[in-house]
Amino acid sequence: MSAGDDVNEQIQQIADAYRTVTIKGAWYGPTIAELIGKIPVELATTAPVPGAHSISELLQHLLLWNERIRNTSEGHPMPRWEAEKEWAEPSIAWKELVARWNKSRDLLEERIRNFPAGDLAKQVPGRSYPYQTMFHGILQHAIYHSGQIAMVLSMLQSRGR
Repeated sequence: MSAGDDVNEQIQQIADAYRTVTIKGAWYGPTIAELIGKIPVELATTAPVPGAHSISELLQHLLLWNERIRNTSEGHPMPRWEAEKEWAEPSIAWKELVARWNKSRDLLEERIRNFPAGDLAKQVPGRSYPYQTMFHGILQHAIYHSGQIAMVLSMLQSRGR
């Protein structure tokens, strides 16, 4: 197996892992798609405690980062992260948000699968790390926020008992 084949295999493994953590088959519990598929709008838009993020805010954050990663992987500089602006985006209606997240998830997986093998070790524009790190980071980001979504959902559902 050549070095190019190894890199292509690595890209496919990253894409497969992204699919697993976002769609189905995660070893640790429900994926984002499995979680959001059973959340009614009234729970999606309710914060579990004052000052905390709702499920819809968390999903909108994931949508934003899917789009950023996809755009950056196409050679555009990664925007600077500004928390106060990031969480101040206008709300998207729940059904539209779920549809947009699903589409962004599919587009990002496709982009990862088709990412040029020779570029995986190149530096991300506007950052000090390579694309390989960025793609592994979006996996970690999805896992982190799926845990948050599961926890918020559990908190909200326990109120109704």
